[in-house]
Order: sequence, then structure tokens, then C-alpha cells
Amino acid sequence: MKFKIIEEINDILLIQMFPFEDERGQYIKLFSDQQLKEIGLETKFFEDNYLISKKGAIRGLHYQKANPEAKLLTCLKGRIIDIVCDVREDSKNYGKFYTFEIDSEERKFIFIPEGFAHGFLSLEDSEVYYKSSNYYYPDDQYGISVFSKKLKLDEILKKYNIERLVITEKDKRLEEVK
Repeated sequence: MKFKIIEEINDILLIQMFPFEDERGQYIKLFSDQQLKEIGLETKFFEDNYLISKKGAIRGLHYQKANPEAKLLTCLKGRIIDIVCDVREDSKNYGKFYTFEIDSEERKFIFIPEGFAHGFLSLEDSEVYYKSSNYYYPDDQYGISVFSKKLKLDEILKKYNIERLVITEKDKRLEEVK
């Protein structure tokens, strides 16, 4: 089993997993510090998170300022649109959104470095697993609205035939990126 970076966009990495397969089925390694180091990813991770979401559920976009975190995410079941926004104030791409379709069939990870707000939209019932390079600090939670004109969420919803969003009141109140 090896990992390979297949795309890099503004420090965000798409990483392909290569499962071992034989007549019994597949063996999939979800994490290997050694193999990630071999492709140049030396981030230390502290927490694992497992999210189960209904079709149309949208989470985020969240980030921590004082305790920034990188994430390594994959979709174990279903299909999602992963949404990332650059919130690094010194970045030439500050406020720019990036979207990536991730599904359980393609066996890809997305690596989101520190300094990005992150969330996702479930295109179908989904299960998402991600590693975080920092702990969750409730008093250090910030967010960017998924309703930002720059993201064009309405076009995404139309493209994927999502008729009903499932979103928390807290996430509905997040502000646009400045």
C-alpha cells in the first residue's frame, strides 16, 4: 500500500490511496505516518473524527485561529463535496474557495493545511473520516458562511440535485469571508 500526491492546489493536496486487492477483497490502509512522510507530508495528527451525514447535510466552514489545525480527510461511504476557503490573511489567495468531489469508490484523501476554513456537503448519505493536527477548542471556533457569493452554493446544489439542505442554526449565521 502506498500513497501518491495526484494534485496540489494552493497547498491543498489530493492523495491517492492504493489498496491491496486479492480474491478475498481489499486491504486499505487509512493512515501511515511513514508513507505520508515518504510523499513529503510531515504533519503530526492528534485526533481522529468520524462523521455520519445525511444527504444534503452541510458542515462548516470551520477553523480555529489561535489553535490552527490541518486535516487529512477521506470519504468511507457515499459522496461529498469538500469545501475549503483560504483564511490566511497574508495569502494572495485569501478568501478563495476550493471544492473537491470525494467519494468512497476513488479512495482519495484530501489534505487541508493550517489556515483554511473547512466543511463539506453530503451529496448522498455519507461517512467521513478525518485526522486533525490539533485538538478541538470550543472557545477558538470561527467560520465562513457556505452562503458566500464567492462559493456559489446554489450552483452546486443545482448541479447535484440537492433540494433540501440540512444545516445547523450556528452554521447558518456564519459570516462571509471579507
